[in-house]
Amino acid sequence: MYTTSVRSVAAIRFLEEGSHNVKMKQLIRREDGARKTSLHELIIGKGGYSAKHHHEWDHQLVVTEGQGLLILDRKKIPLRPGSVLLVQGNEEHQFLQRGNKPLHFLTVTAL
Repeated sequence: MYTTSVRSVAAIRFLEEGSHNVKMKQLIRREDGARKTSLHELIIGKGGYSAKHHHEWDHQLVVTEGQGLLILDRKKIPLRPGSVLLVQGNEEHQFLQRGNKPLHFLTVTAL
């Protein structure tokens, strides 16, 4: 078993090429004993965005704070606290922060 709290995990700069003003907390990783999936909190600061990208695996996410947009195959999907989404494998997507507060979301991805 592994346990931690979101507040106790340090945010690191998200280094994905094409992203801007994004940090990540690696909440549950392979190093913590995870075998198939990992859990991260992404924090997109004022004016920030992820790179447009796609990957083979699905990932689920839950917005916990802030507002933003998910651009998914050219559709604009509003993000706000309580939004729950499934981005399926190979769907091109991008996350953008909007509003006055950073956008925070938890995401589960394949290892």
